[in-house]
Amino acid sequence: MQFVKKRANSSLEDFLTEAAQVKNFKSSTGRAYQVLDIVNHQMSFLRLDAKSDAPWVMDLKAVYRAYQELDDFETLNFKKYVPRRHSPARGLLLHLQLLTPKVIG
Repeated sequence: MQFVKKRANSSLEDFLTEAAQVKNFKSSTGRAYQVLDIVNHQMSFLRLDAKSDAPWVMDLKAVYRAYQELDDFETLNFKKYVPRRHSPARGLLLHLQLLTPKVIG
């Protein structure tokens, strides 16, 4: 599935404020994540179906930068911004309704 920006003019400040309100979100493939906290723009979260209870950390400024710079939101395109966190990054953008499925036709 392809996605397009829904609110391309969203500011970093607005993005960080909205992200700070998130408690749970899902990736586009249905993986569930629970946010633990955000410190210095670093979101700490758990993947709820993971074998390990180790938290993951994702740089929210990097997620925002990916949102601003990318035109193709395939998960692999997030790698250079948030290595090993590309699926949760896109999931967060979907949760915040910054991305929407592309309508073809």
